Amino acid sequence: PRERSLYAEAALGLLDLTPAGLVLIFCFVPSISASIFRSWSCQAYTISPPGEELEQVSYMRQDASVECGTDEHDSITRLAIGFVVLWPVGSLVLFTSLLAACYKPLQAKSPNALTRATAFLHREYEKTWYWWEAVELARKLVLTGFVLLIPEKNAFLRLVVATLVCSCYAVVLAVVRPYKRVEDNVLAVATSLALLLLFLGTNWSTIFLGIEERSGTDDADAVLGFDN
Repeated sequence: PRERSLYAEAALGLLDLTPAGLVLIFCFVPSISASIFRSWSCQAYTISPPGEELEQVSYMRQDASVECGTDEHDSITRLAIGFVVLWPVGSLVLFTSLLAACYKPLQAKSPNALTRATAFLHREYEKTWYWWEAVELARKLVLTGFVLLIPEKNAFLRLVVATLVCSCYAVVLAVVRPYKRVEDNVLAVATSLALLLLFLGTNWSTIFLGIEERSGTDDADAVLGFDN
C-alpha cells in the first residue's frame, strides 16, 4: 500500500507539471523548428561576369564555410531530417493527438484532467473549432520551416507557397471565425492580412531584383513600374 501511494503521488505530481511542460514545449516549437530548418537555408552568390550566362554558388546561412549541395552539407541535412521528425512533426502530432483526446469531454461539457492540462490550446476557441490551434501551429511550421525544403534555386517558389498559405488561411479564418471573442477574430484576420501583404511585397521585390540582375534596371522598371 505504501509503495502504491508513492506511485500515486508521483503520478499526481507529474500530472500537475504537465500543463507547464506542454506550454513550454508549445512556446518553443516555432523557434526551435526554424533553427532546424535553417539547415536547408542557403545564400546564393553570383560568380559569373555581367552579360554572361548566370552562374551561382550557394553557402549555408548558418555556416558560410559549408557549400550547399556538397557531401558535407548533405550529411548536415540528413541529421536535420531526424530532428524534423522528432521536433516539428512530433510536436504537431503530440498537440493534435491531445486535442483529439479532448473531443468527448469538451463536447459533453465534462472537463477532466486532460482538458484542464490542455486548456491553453482550446479555451479561446468556440466548441466547434476547439482544434483550431493545431491548424495555427501547422501554419507556423509551414511558413517558418517547411518552405525551406524547397531548393534555394527555386527561392521564388518558396514565396509563392508562403503567399498561397497566407491567403488561404486568411480567407478560411474570416469565414469560420473560430475564436469566442469578436475582437480576437478581427485581430487574427488583420494579422494574417498584414503577413499576406508582406509576402506580396517580397514577391514584387524578388521579381524586380531578378529582372534587374539579368536584364538591367530599365527592363525591371518597364515591367513592374518602379526603378528602386
